[in-house]
Amino acid sequence: MDLKDWAPIYSRIVEDFKFDREMDLRSGLLLRNLLDRLGNRVMEERLREIIEGRTVYVVGAGPSIRRHVKILKSLKERDVVISADGATKALLEEGILPDIVVSDLDGDMESIIESNRRGSIVVVHAHGDNIPKIKRYLPRLKNVVGSHQVPMEISGLVNFGGFTDGDRCCFLAEYYGAKRIVLCAMDFGEYVTRYSRPDLKRDVERGDEIKIKKLRYAKELIEYLKERGRCAIVSIEEWIRCQR
Repeated sequence: MDLKDWAPIYSRIVEDFKFDREMDLRSGLLLRNLLDRLGNRVMEERLREIIEGRTVYVVGAGPSIRRHVKILKSLKERDVVISADGATKALLEEGILPDIVVSDLDGDMESIIESNRRGSIVVVHAHGDNIPKIKRYLPRLKNVVGSHQVPMEISGLVNFGGFTDGDRCCFLAEYYGAKRIVLCAMDFGEYVTRYSRPDLKRDVERGDEIKIKKLRYAKELIEYLKERGRCAIVSIEEWIRCQR
């Protein structure tokens, strides 16, 4: 996504959620500076090498996650798997190592760190609310690509669009030339799981109003990609039917 196309979407999100643009920028600059100092950056071109021309399975953390991960596990071939933050834990539980993890560092971090240790690239996203987590967790990660959401160039970081971890995975896949995106556990409803919110008392609970609104935006943004993007986007059920 071009920054000129992202700018009005970002402005709408900032206004709707009352986010602080200055803090978003500050977080991005912090991430860039830490990546430079720690030397744990992987070249952005590596993402294109992995994704371009491939079928990409984007795994969210919605209520269908266990069922969809089992379907994913049953496939004989899986080109590329991109995990949205806490969905990484569900994938590891079924023996699937994601190629890429997209995270703003609020999911199950031990699973993300383990996945990264075993070879997953982690796309760490900077926004105004996660500065303490960037400082805490970035030194524990290697092979990191930094992303941000302010519609301006920040040297060393990439802005490919997207708002939540789930739809950001899709924007990343589109940006780097995926042939097809297959959506797994991207439910866009009113319920969230422990994979998304580790502090939940039950495995699945109704999200708070902010979370529900974020999921509505995620759905809207993926519909935007379907209409304007270059690659096909299908659910995993649709993809399985096509294979029969």
